Parts: sequence; structure tokens; C-alpha cells
Amino acid sequence: MEKTLQKIPFLRLSIALATGIALSHLYKPESFILFLFLILVMGAVLLLHRFYTYQASPVWGISAQLFFVLLGLFIYSLHNQKAVLKIDGVYQNGSVMPAQEKVMAWFEKSRKAGQLTPGDRLIFIRAPQVVENKGNPFEFNYKSYLARQKIYRQVYIPGNSWRTIDGKSKFSVSVFAEKTRLQLLNIYREQNLGENELQILSALTLGYKRGLDPETRRVFASAGAMHVLAVSGLHVGIVYMVLGFLLGFLRRQKAGRVVFVALVAFVLWFFAFLTGLSPSVSRAATMFTFVVMGNNIGRQTNIYNTLAASAFLLLIVNPNNLFEVGFQLSYTAVFGIVFLQPRLEKLVNIHYKFPLYFWKLLTVSVAAQIATFPVSVFYFSQFPVYFWISNLFVIPAVIFLIPSGMALLIFHRIPVLSEIISTLIDKTLGLVYNALQVIENLPHSIIEFSLLPAEFIFLVVSMSFLFVFVNSKKRLYLKLAMFMFLLVVTTTLTAEIRSLFRNELIVYNEPGNVIVHLISGNQNYIISEKEIMDDDYSADMIQETISRYRLDTPFYLAAGTVFDDDILCLNRRFICFKNRIFLLVSGEMKMTGNITPEIIIGPSSGFSELETQPKTQLFVNTGRYPFRNTSDGMNVYSVSEKGAFSEKW
Repeated sequence: MEKTLQKIPFLRLSIALATGIALSHLYKPESFILFLFLILVMGAVLLLHRFYTYQASPVWGISAQLFFVLLGLFIYSLHNQKAVLKIDGVYQNGSVMPAQEKVMAWFEKSRKAGQLTPGDRLIFIRAPQVVENKGNPFEFNYKSYLARQKIYRQVYIPGNSWRTIDGKSKFSVSVFAEKTRLQLLNIYREQNLGENELQILSALTLGYKRGLDPETRRVFASAGAMHVLAVSGLHVGIVYMVLGFLLGFLRRQKAGRVVFVALVAFVLWFFAFLTGLSPSVSRAATMFTFVVMGNNIGRQTNIYNTLAASAFLLLIVNPNNLFEVGFQLSYTAVFGIVFLQPRLEKLVNIHYKFPLYFWKLLTVSVAAQIATFPVSVFYFSQFPVYFWISNLFVIPAVIFLIPSGMALLIFHRIPVLSEIISTLIDKTLGLVYNALQVIENLPHSIIEFSLLPAEFIFLVVSMSFLFVFVNSKKRLYLKLAMFMFLLVVTTTLTAEIRSLFRNELIVYNEPGNVIVHLISGNQNYIISEKEIMDDDYSADMIQETISRYRLDTPFYLAAGTVFDDDILCLNRRFICFKNRIFLLVSGEMKMTGNITPEIIIGPSSGFSELETQPKTQLFVNTGRYPFRNTSDGMNVYSVSEKGAFSEKW
């Protein structure tokens, strides 16, 4: 094990750096104090190196590792300091103040907004608001995601409150890349392609996914082929493979290898440029640039060290990469392919080229899926069962479609040739999509389940020990892997037992609708004022809770109706659930009668009198405006200000 790590020095450095970044993300220490510690430790490392002895080698090693942990802490805290502003200027008190802040903007849908292009300058009358999460259970942390991109405010701009102005903005490589991509998209639109085929090709080759409809996304996800729609490591790897095939003759001589490396690196980054320099493609281009350099420098290299070195550089440049799902999936997938695929391929001895080709495809797909399994399930709470079938034809199709799509962009002005290429692309995409639809409709194409954070950590550690055992054949690592997997099982059983005694009320923060989620054990009920559609944000929000809690399929009930079973009694607006009484209010209504609800749920204008409810202790305000008509002794909880309301008993 020690000898293996000595061959991969960047692995230890990358782990230490990632540890520091993760700690800084959790605890957010002061940059100045970190800088002082960093200088002190660096001085200690230099002194130990200057007076190095064999006896002091452990101290030097620990000090060096500590230096890179502190470096991770420091660069993360430095990188994530808030920018002042990034709008060009703000009009205030009769004068324009210069500013610099990136702001997330939504425009009211209109023809004028649709004609905006990257780099356009405009003025608008609207005050940006600080980005805030809704505070619903298990929701995606949108605020943190934008903050990692140095975006802290957002604004909605109605159609009558903005206009473009003359003048050019400062040159930006990313803006220039986006403009180029839009021009290439227009070339695709001029070809003889079906609408769905056009959108899939745009996603495959240029990383443009805005035109994809939800049904297409669902089909690819259910069939286990969603990764081909997100231009990343797979697509850059295909470009790298094609270049290796076409330019491989250059590697026969030393001077030719230099030319090969330069050409491949140029084409990889040009491809990244064509896709708008998205972070995922830029990361993949960096990774494969290191790979091509490492494989052609004329000396023995270690692929794991090359990958670790690229990860180290990416984390130094942007420590937020560590928390990007794409970064985690890219490196775990490549590790799986490099480490597991050769071992899986040797399990079956095939002598014929054609079946061997498909066997290699299958082992590549399985290796990547095994390695990414914990990450993908933790973030997406689902597993595509038939991924191994879809990848047998999707990956060969993508290997054909990416070069063909590029050829179409190059030869689009040649009538006959462009028609032949576009027809081949259109037919290929049509066949692939139809095949994926068949796979999606197979029984149990998607298994939905989730991993708790503790389960995820134990599973990752267990698989890591298992990989070490496969490499070293030492039983100790197999025992450690089994022990960690036992912790996974123990954590799962503990969570299942606790869930049997779970009783919980959740009132979601969803503007324009009152949504109440009642949970008893694994059974659960959704009561809402308005119908919840499958493609609504509300449906995804509820499904996230169901997946994380591992609940049964819920009963969906409309407020104001009647329902009764052993757990829940819904009588119009009154809810009797597990020996507790709640009231849903809507419109101006007076509460009369002898039933006293423990919690009242509704918008701020929901009722006008509380005289007959002296025992009511809590009003959960689902409206956007403050509730002013409170009686003595009653608390008000505003979901719009504090996020979703939850109470367990």
C-alpha cells in the first residue's frame, strides 16, 4: 500500500487539499489567521527539509500534509469572499454609481427578451434581492450553489422595465464563446433535422440543453443515458479517442509526440470553447490535457498520479469544484474505468473482435456505474436498472454523432454533403431515442431510493477498502470493507426502526399554494389547496421528502374534501391526525364551534376572529405578508420568512 502511494504523490496532496477545502466550507475560518498559520507551517516544512534526517521523516511528512490542508482552508476562504458589486452601475439619488456584481436575472417572456444575445448592455428599473432558499426539507441549496459562482442577488425584470442601450461591453472569452455557440446552433437549425433530433444534437455536441423538453430528459434519465446529454468527460474523452486514432502516427517519433500533444490539447480546448466553456467541459479538458501530456512525455507515468495532478490543479484554481456534482462524478467515473474495467474485461476470454468490442463497452459502462453509484444515488435518489443495455448502443451512437455533428458545422455550405450528413444524424438520433423509449417502458426501469449522509460516507469508505483489497489482495482491507458495509446496514436498520415511530407535520413554503404533508411511519398524506401537477416544483419538493424519508406512495387530497381512514380524518377544513387537530383556513372565515385546533394553517388573510379559540397556540402563516390580527398568547410562524414549518411528535 505504501509503495502504491509513493507512485501517486499527487493523490496524497489532493486529498490533503480537499480536506482543507471541506473543513473551510463547514467552519468558515478567518482568512488572515489561516494565512499566518500557513506561513508558520511552510517555514517549519522548509526548515525540516533543510535539516532533513531519516528519523525526522514522519514529522516532515505530517507537516507537509498539514501545509496542504491549511492551503485548502486558505484558498477556499479567499476564493469565496463576496464581491462588492458587478452590475456596471446603479442609479441612486440622481447619479450613477459604478458597481461590479453578477446578478441572476429572469426576464418576463416576450419577443424582445428572446432577441437578447450575450454581451448586450441594458438598463432596468428593478432592485435585485438577496438570493434566499425556500427552506423546504431536503431542498437543493440554490443560495450556496450561486454563491460558489459569486452570485448573491437575483432580480425579476418585467417587459416594460428594461431596454437595451448602445455600446459594447468589455471583451469576455466566455461571452465570445457563447456567441459563437449560438451561431453554430443557427447552423444546426438550418439543416434538415427534426425538432427533437435538433435539440438532442445541440445538447450532445454543443452542450446546449435549454431546448430539451421534459419528456426527452425523462426518457434519457430512465434508460440510464442522461450522462450523454450533459457534455462533460464522456464527450471530451470521445474527442480525445478520435484524435488519437487520426493523429496516432505522430507519436512514432519524439518530435512528433510534441506536435501530437500540442494539437490534441488545442482541439480539446477548442471543443470546450464551442460548448461555451462550461465548467464541466473545462474540467474534462483539463483532465485529458494532463492525460495526453503524461502519456507522451517520453518517460514512465502513472495514470492515477496524472488524474490526481489534474484534480489538484482544478482545486487550486477553483476550490468550489470539490462540491460540484459534475467534478465528483467525472473523477469517480474515470477512476472506475481505469481501475475496474481491465479487471472486468479479463473475467471473460473473448477472441473475436466484434463481440469483444461490445464486451469492452459493457465493462466500461459497468465499471463507471459501480464507481459512481454512491455519488449518483446520494444526489439523485435513483438508479437506472437497464443502463448496461442502453450504453451498448448509446455510446457507439455518440462516437458517431459527435464527429458527424462537427462535420456538419464544417461542411454545411456544401449542399449534397450536408444533406447526407444531416440525414444520417437525424436517422441515428431517431433510432436511439426510440430504443431508449423501449428501455424506459421496461418493468422497473428506475429504482428510487436514497442514501443518508452517514450511509453515503460508510459506503464510500467500504468501497475504497474493497478497491484496495482488489489491488493488494490483503485480507485486512477486505475485513475493513466488510466492517464499513456492516455500518451501512446498521445505519439503514436504525433509520428504518426510527421511521416506524415517526409522526410529523410539514407545511411547505410554496407561494400561491398551501401544501400540508402528514407523515405517520411510512404512510403519508398530501393536502393542498391547488392541484399538484407532475412537472411542478411542488411535486419535486414533495418527492424529495418521500425519497429521503423512504416513504410509501402518498395519498393526495384536496383541501375542503372529506377523507377518513385509521390514521387521518379530513372533514372539510379540519384535520384530525394521530390524535391532534389542525385547521386549514382560506379566505375570510370566522372560526366558531367547540373544536379547538392546536395549529391553524393558512395565509395571513385567512380569518378575522379568534375570540372562540383561546387554546390555539400557533398560527402557521403561509402567505407572503405579515399577519397582524393575533390574539393574546398565540405565536405566528411565517413560512415565507423562516422556511417550511415542521413539527414532530
